[in-house]
Amino acid sequence: MAIVKGRLALLSAVTAVAICSAQIAAAGVTAIYGIDGARLFSIEAPDSWVLTTGREARTAGDPSSQPFPRVLGMHPEDDPRLWIGFFSPDNVADIPAAERYIRDLDGFLVEDPFIEFERDTMIEGRPAKFYRGGGRREGRPADFSVGLIQLPGKRVVIGVFVGENGAREEYAADIDGLVASFRAESDGGAK
Repeated sequence: MAIVKGRLALLSAVTAVAICSAQIAAAGVTAIYGIDGARLFSIEAPDSWVLTTGREARTAGDPSSQPFPRVLGMHPEDDPRLWIGFFSPDNVADIPAAERYIRDLDGFLVEDPFIEFERDTMIEGRPAKFYRGGGRREGRPADFSVGLIQLPGKRVVIGVFVGENGAREEYAADIDGLVASFRAESDGGAK
């Protein structure tokens, strides 16, 4: 799936769902996500995590009508039980639109998803919404979290965590540090 009008500018980047990926073993590396030369946001990868960039390949007959943007993804270097990814889809201007976008991905992150809780919050002083739930992935119980962060202008960052049961707790400090490192850049890509 491709960004329709975008070109990704990255210092370092990330995915595990990604096919067509480049990998970097990180040690406190700042990843910057941008489109058409506008820097949208940055995050700092935890030490010894693998950063990748790429897109998920679509299969013939895929019913989804929405293009999927390039993803910044990461996972611990020696532990593929979890994956975290960030992306900013075109034409998703606010949190309600991001909620609709995520609902359209039903079954993509986990099968039989359920929401344990959701809350409105602020991340770096920006409106955000957070969901936490579970389901099954590749036949095993899995946890997921989704964070939606409003950027300046008319864009939203979607952050996703998917992992086997227990992985979230094991890597809680790394995940908390990653969220704390989030910084919106420039004007959020507004033109």
